[in-house]
Amino acid sequence: MGPAIAGCHRLLPCGRWSNDVARVAVCFGVARADTAVDVVSAVLGRAAVVKMSDYGRFSVPRFAQLDDDYKKWAVYQRAPLKKEKLWKAVVTDRPASGADAKKSDPVVEAWDAMNEAALATIHMSVKPVHLNTVTSVDTAKEAWDALKVMFEARDNAQLLRLMDELSSLKKGDDENIIKFAWRAKMIRDELAMLGNPVDDNTLALRVLSGLASGAAEHYRGRVQALW
Repeated sequence: MGPAIAGCHRLLPCGRWSNDVARVAVCFGVARADTAVDVVSAVLGRAAVVKMSDYGRFSVPRFAQLDDDYKKWAVYQRAPLKKEKLWKAVVTDRPASGADAKKSDPVVEAWDAMNEAALATIHMSVKPVHLNTVTSVDTAKEAWDALKVMFEARDNAQLLRLMDELSSLKKGDDENIIKFAWRAKMIRDELAMLGNPVDDNTLALRVLSGLASGAAEHYRGRVQALW
């Protein structure tokens, strides 16, 4: 075994770290942790272990990683970033260094530390499918904005598809009026989730317009009573 390091960890063969509460393996620059107690950074075969509990991390509820629901993820993720005073790194750019480049700038150094912590938090909050998006940039702001742009583009495409689907809605031959109206309502619910609500009267008109010629008057009362 190698020498003891911070947090009473020991360096094991193949870069394995071990203690009483967590085991972390770092091989070929890839880190895996059995628990959320430690965060491991591997650079050029070297590893650094930080006890997140020493800094108050993970004292808040753990939320599901980002998969498809960006808006919910953004709300949940904003809260711990603000609690840990890291949110500024997400909404501001790196400050310019002072005139004397040879001297360290405490403002820039503080921002860099805050950005590193915020970016690591974002990395841990997304599923593997989104890792390339957030690891290909250098700042928490760029990572956050990249996710926002990607999901907004996807939502806009979905919005156009749903609006077209609702405007061209037609009752299928194998559908009764209840199933047809329910299909229309499902489209409306999806539109509402994307921030484009459809009122009851508009939905009723779209359903009636999708009925066969002469059937609209027959079903008008039933359709209006469905919602």
